[in-house]
Amino acid sequence: MLKKISDQDKVCVDIHEGFYYNRTLSLPTVIQEYEKVESILIDLQYMACITVQIEQLSKVEYLYGSNSYNYLLLQLTDILKDIKHKEFRGRDIFVVDLYDADTFVIFLSAPRDDRTQLVYHLEAISERIRRGLEKAVFDLLYPYLKEFVRPNIGYALEIQNPMVSNMRLIRQLVRNSKKMGEFIAAKRDYLSRYGLQKIIIEQDIRTVFQAIVDFNTLEVIGYEALSRGPENSEFASPTLMFLMASECGLSFELDRLCRRRALERVRTMCTDKKIFVNTLSMTIHDPEFRGLYLKELLEDLEIKPENVVFEISEKLAIDNYDLFRDAMRDYTDVGIVHAGDDMGTGYSDLERIMELTPGYMKVDISFVKDVHKSYLKQEIVKAMVNLGKSIGSHVIVEGVETKEEYEKLKEIGVPFGQGYLFDVPSRELSPVNLDWC
Repeated sequence: MLKKISDQDKVCVDIHEGFYYNRTLSLPTVIQEYEKVESILIDLQYMACITVQIEQLSKVEYLYGSNSYNYLLLQLTDILKDIKHKEFRGRDIFVVDLYDADTFVIFLSAPRDDRTQLVYHLEAISERIRRGLEKAVFDLLYPYLKEFVRPNIGYALEIQNPMVSNMRLIRQLVRNSKKMGEFIAAKRDYLSRYGLQKIIIEQDIRTVFQAIVDFNTLEVIGYEALSRGPENSEFASPTLMFLMASECGLSFELDRLCRRRALERVRTMCTDKKIFVNTLSMTIHDPEFRGLYLKELLEDLEIKPENVVFEISEKLAIDNYDLFRDAMRDYTDVGIVHAGDDMGTGYSDLERIMELTPGYMKVDISFVKDVHKSYLKQEIVKAMVNLGKSIGSHVIVEGVETKEEYEKLKEIGVPFGQGYLFDVPSRELSPVNLDWC
């Protein structure tokens, strides 16, 4: 008679299997591959490995649960498997860390050519992995964590020692590779901070412009000035640049530079269209950009104050509305209007509208994408349009990319918008693209 397996026995079986194989990731652990790993150490008299660790991944599990965590881990595993297939030899051993599922280990097999030494190639190999993985890691984790997430790519060597067990040497190899990864990641963070400080000091910021269009006439009513870092650098992406600035405590310095560079570029444009300039709520208090200083700057740049609109992001909280209103008075007194940016995504949107009554309300792309397919998005945007009419605030939708989105937004009464459908950000003030009509 067959004995029924209890739930406790099943758990024990799962735990036992887990020591050898991670079924979620379809990857073995070092225990299952130990004999192969040890044979490399014995044959070469030394061993090399590369580790890939995403430390912040565990935050996803605490914030969103194990399903989200496992989904992201599986995505990263597939990316790494693809990199291994392209960059490594078939005999290299790819495993998941037994004790830390956020860490992957690649044990490098013996070179085909006896004259080749792994020691000369470890750094180059790890750099290729970094280049193939870094952007993918950021793109995967940013929607969850809103952080500048980088993988720790480490490497290490261990020489066989007859006085020490091979098991201990292999564990020590992995541990040292992780430490190297942490060191390299910390170094890159410091270098990025230095690079950002250098950009600010050298004022190496590019300004590009995107048209804002009247939905009824398809005429340009203004341009948003957008800031970019140096081309072919990690700061070419504005998302990465401003995210790094926030994490390095350089948001104020970067924001005031971008704002000034935008206004300086406008001087050369010879336009009477409105220019929308992004700014953080904290930099509104900048004493060198208020009152008489601001008035003299605009006169020097030959810019009409009434053509300037400061977009204040909703993604940062305003702690004291009385102080903020006092600071804004220096801008409104010279004719500058302010716009609430990223409406619907930030802190206390309704409270901010009530307290500040912006001249423009810019609706975030998240409410615009596929709006023609979503009744709920249509109703939210419609409510914002009606609110804007009631308080004298003009609604501008961001991120319009398709004809269907435009037609639906126009139908529900949106007066203005911007997006790739009309214009791609460029160095010059471009006319509206009407090829889609």
